[in-house]
Amino acid sequence: MDGTRGRLLIAGLAALLLLSAAPPSVTQAEDENAEQRSILSLIGARAGEVIADVGCGKGTWTFPLARAVGPHGRIYAVDIDREKIDDVRKRKDRDDVKNITVIHSIPDDPMLPSGQLDAVFLNDVIDYVGRSALAGFLAGIRSALKPAGRLVIRDPNGNPDRVIAECYRAGFTLVEAKVPLSSVPTRTFSNTWYALKLRRAEEMQPAILPRLGKPTRFRTRLHLAEELFRLGLISREELRNTWERIENAPGSFDPKVDEALDLIRAAEAIGVVPAKRAEALRTEARKRKP
Repeated sequence: MDGTRGRLLIAGLAALLLLSAAPPSVTQAEDENAEQRSILSLIGARAGEVIADVGCGKGTWTFPLARAVGPHGRIYAVDIDREKIDDVRKRKDRDDVKNITVIHSIPDDPMLPSGQLDAVFLNDVIDYVGRSALAGFLAGIRSALKPAGRLVIRDPNGNPDRVIAECYRAGFTLVEAKVPLSSVPTRTFSNTWYALKLRRAEEMQPAILPRLGKPTRFRTRLHLAEELFRLGLISREELRNTWERIENAPGSFDPKVDEALDLIRAAEAIGVVPAKRAEALRTEARKRKP
């Protein structure tokens, strides 16, 4: 009898362990499926579309998107991390996925084909883009989108105001903001996720300078250089060099030796000073050169 009771007790304990272990596994799987459905709905991926998963990592959303757009669509998997890109490439080759193109990008240029994309998706990416790379990064996305192309941003930061302002300056209009975003995984490390849906604007927006505390000449010059870039007056490489030159410059701003001519040129380009006044300022600036 004791042996029978012992076996029954062990069997009962095993059953309880199985029952207690099963729900978390099912819950996580259901959670992941719900998150995937939520993201595909958020992006609005349709059969035949061309979509870029920028900052794709190891392809968490790349492959569901590839299934969503189907054999006549295309997904660009983009990341600056070569190892992660290699992982995506190996997986697509192993699974024989034909509609994924892998791109190893650089921080200020996603290196996407011009004017071919229906949508670009950024999932937990935008806050990792360095400030000096942001203008070029967003410009690369805008130039890759079709005229009515959409940019979808999903991020856990919970503070979308700055992102909206930067996207506005980069030539996007806000269509919808979900703040906070409710459809996030229950296991997430953050409950402050938000989502933004934006469209490529027909024209660049009027220039605005973000209110980032007390204005400084240093910061203003960087913003003005970005406006020159957005107007197409300087190249991405020139913008990159400007950031590097200003960030690495020793000491504080000195109007006698610093880049007064560049500042005047930028101010004239975005309409801060008229052409006649700008020429007079250039003459004055040249007189001050040692």
